[in-house]
Amino acid sequence: MTPRRLSVRPADARGRRIALAAGLVAALGLLALGWLVAPFALALGRIGADPAEAPSRLYGETRRLRPGDAFSADGLVEELEAAGYREVLDGEAASGERNDEALPAGRYRRRSRSVAVRVRPRLTADGPAPATLLEVFFTGGSIDRLRREGRPVELAELEAPLLASYYGDRVEEIWPVRVEELPDHVIDAVLAAEDRSFFRHAGLSLSGAARALLVNLRQGEVEQGGSTLTQQLVKNVYLTPERSLVRKGREAVLALLVEAAHSKRDILQAYLNRIYLGSGHGVNYHGIGAASRAYFSRHPAELTVAEAAVLAGMIRSPANLSPLRGAPSRERRDTILRRMHEEGWLGAEELAAALAEPVAPRPGEPPRRLAPHLARAAAEEARERFGLRRLGGRGYRLLSTLSAGEQAAARRAVQQGLSAPGRDALEAALVSVDPRTGAVTAYVGGRDFAASEFDRVRQARRQPGSAFKPVVLAAALASRTASPASRLADEPLALEAGGRTWRPANHDGRFRGPVTVRTALEQSLNVPVVRLAQQTGLASVSDLARRMGVAGDVPEMPSVALGAFEVSPWELARVYATLAGAGVRPELHTLEAVYDASGRALEADPPAGERVLDPPVAYVTTAVLQGVVDRGTGRAARRWVDDGALAAKTGTSNDGRDLWFAAYDPARVTVVWVGHDDFSPTGLTGAAAALPIWGRFAAAVPRAGVPPFREPPGVAHERVCTVSGRLPVRWCPAARDEVFLEGQVPTEPCDLHRAPPRAEPRRDDGEGFGGWAKRMLRRIFG
Repeated sequence: MTPRRLSVRPADARGRRIALAAGLVAALGLLALGWLVAPFALALGRIGADPAEAPSRLYGETRRLRPGDAFSADGLVEELEAAGYREVLDGEAASGERNDEALPAGRYRRRSRSVAVRVRPRLTADGPAPATLLEVFFTGGSIDRLRREGRPVELAELEAPLLASYYGDRVEEIWPVRVEELPDHVIDAVLAAEDRSFFRHAGLSLSGAARALLVNLRQGEVEQGGSTLTQQLVKNVYLTPERSLVRKGREAVLALLVEAAHSKRDILQAYLNRIYLGSGHGVNYHGIGAASRAYFSRHPAELTVAEAAVLAGMIRSPANLSPLRGAPSRERRDTILRRMHEEGWLGAEELAAALAEPVAPRPGEPPRRLAPHLARAAAEEARERFGLRRLGGRGYRLLSTLSAGEQAAARRAVQQGLSAPGRDALEAALVSVDPRTGAVTAYVGGRDFAASEFDRVRQARRQPGSAFKPVVLAAALASRTASPASRLADEPLALEAGGRTWRPANHDGRFRGPVTVRTALEQSLNVPVVRLAQQTGLASVSDLARRMGVAGDVPEMPSVALGAFEVSPWELARVYATLAGAGVRPELHTLEAVYDASGRALEADPPAGERVLDPPVAYVTTAVLQGVVDRGTGRAARRWVDDGALAAKTGTSNDGRDLWFAAYDPARVTVVWVGHDDFSPTGLTGAAAALPIWGRFAAAVPRAGVPPFREPPGVAHERVCTVSGRLPVRWCPAARDEVFLEGQVPTEPCDLHRAPPRAEPRRDDGEGFGGWAKRMLRRIFG
C-alpha cells in the first residue's frame, strides 16, 4: 500500500514561522534586557558603603595613662604624631578654636607643661567610645594629673594602634566612610574634580559632557571626562573597564536606574568608598578613607582643604597624580581649588591659604608589617575561639592584647641582639605575656617576616635544655622529695636508658661533690639535677610539665631532666607564667574582643586559668630562680634591670643548638629563644645570646610599680649553711636565709664544718725559754 502523504496548507506553515520568529525576538529581547539590568538587580540595595567589604583589622592594646607614670610630653606627642594626630598652633587657629574645648578630633595642642588632645571616636573592649577631650599635665618626666572633658580622672586611654589588616584575594584597602562624617570641603573637592552638577542631574549630564568636550578640544588633550559620578560608580561596580559603544550604552541605562532607586547621598557615599585611588606596598587603595590614611596618615574628616583637593585630583589618574609625584599633583590640586572657588564653595582667603600650602604627603608604614607573626596567631585564635573561618574582606575588628610599645621594643631587641654576634643565619623568637591574665603583650616570631614567614614562637619546636630544670625543681618540691637546702651529689653518674648507658656531665666537665639543690639550679649543674629527677620520679616530672603547659610529648627518660625533648617558646612561656602566677596556669591569648562589621560584639568563652601547683611550691621555686639572677648563670640580667623582683633561668641545649632565657616578675613573663633553623650548632650559650635580647627588651619596657612576689601561707624561713644546707654553726664559711615549705625546715646542725681539734697543753721537754731559764738559775745558784 502506498503511504498517505501528509498535506500542510501554506497559510498554516506561514503562521507557524511568524510565531516562531516572534518568540525568538521576544526571547532575545528578554535576554538582552536581562543582560542589561542583571548586574543592577543583583546589586540592588548594596550600593552604599558596606563595612563588610572592608578588610578585617587587628588592633593593639589601648595605651593607658595614669598619674605617676614615667611618661614625657615629648613621648606623648611622638605617639600622637605616629597615629596621624596633627598639632594645632595658636597662630593658625581661629579665635573660637584657641580653647582646648574646640579642638576637633585628631588634633592636639601642646603647651609648656601639658598636652591637650581630642582623641578620635574608637572601639574599645568595652564597646564604642566617642571623641574625647583629654588633657595631660606633666611634672619632670612623669604624668602629674589627667583631665577628661574638664574633670580630673585617674585613668585615661588613647586610641588603639592598628597592627594588621586581613585582605581578601584582591588585596584591597577599604575604609568605609559615611557622608555625614566628612567636612563639606572633602565632598566639594570631589565634585569639583569629577561632577559639579551631580546634585542637578538624574544620572546623565549632557551639559557636562558637552562642557568636557569643549574643554578637551581647547586644551588639545583629555582635561575633563564626560561621565557623571553615577556613571563612574556604575562602571566600577557593575561593568568591566572595556571601551565600547555597547558598554557605554549599558552604563547610561544603569546610571538612570541607579539614580531612580537610590538617593544622591547613597550614590555619593558609594562613590567615595569605591573609587580607585592608587596602590602601595602591594595593596590597592579604594575610597577616600583608604587614600587619606595611605597618603596623609589621617581620617578623611581631618583632611585640610588642600589635602582633599590632592586626593580628588588623583581620581582621573591615580598613578600620575599621586602626591608622591610632586609637581603634577600640585598642578591638578590647584586647578580643583580654583574650580571650588568658581562654584562658590571656597572663599578667596581660603583659596589663597590652600594654594600656599605645600603638597606634603605623610605615608605611613603598612600596618600588616608591624606584627605579622602575631597577626597569624590572632587569626588562628579567631577561628578557634570565635568561629571566624575567614577574615579577608569581612570587616571584623579584632582587639588584641598586644602592647604597641612593647612590640616595638621587642622587634628592636631581636634585631639588635641578632646583629651583635655578627651571624646572619641566627634566628630568634620573643614572646612576653602577663601571667595574671595570660594576655600576650609582645610577639616576635623571627628576624624578618619578609624573609621568612615561619613563626618561631608557635611553630618552632626546640629543646629547652636547662630552661626546663625549674619544672624538675617544682616536681621535687610538690612531692616533698627535696627542699632548696637538700644535698645532691655532683659526682660521675651512669644510667641505663633505652638499652644504653648514659653518663650526664656538667657544662664545664667538672664535678663539685655534694651541692645543695639551690646551688645546682643557680649554677645550672646537670648531674645533680638528673639525680633530683631520679629521686622525684620521671613520671611525676613529665606529668607536671604537661600540666604546666607543655603540649607535646615529654618522655619519661633520664635526659628529660636536662630538657632533651621539644617545646615551643609559646609552651615554655606558659610554663613560666604558671610559676609567676603562683601556680595557676593561664590560658595564653592574643585577643581581648572581636566585633563584626556592624559593631556587634561576638561572644566567646573568656580565657580561664587552671591551678596546677600549690602556691607555696610556686613561691619556693621562684625564690630559687631569683638566686639565678642574683648569683647564678643569669646574673648578667642585672646589667639591664638593676632593681625589683626578678626570677630567671638560662638554657643551652647540646652544642648550643638552642639558646634560651626565660625571666619573670609578677606582672610579666618573657621567653627568648635563639638558634639556627637547620638545628646546626651555634657555639654560644643562652646567657651569651638570648639573655642580651631579653635585656634590651626589658630595659625599654617600664617596670615602675612592679610588685614583689607575694609570699603565700605555707612557707617558712630559716638560716642555713650555704654548703651543707643545714643549720649553720660558728665554723661554717657562709650562711644565708633560705625559703622552705612548711615541714621541710632543717633541724640538724651542719655536719660538714666541725670545730678544729683543741691544742694539748705544751710540756717542757727542756727546750725553749723555760728550759733555758732553769739551766741559768742552776748555774747561778748552784
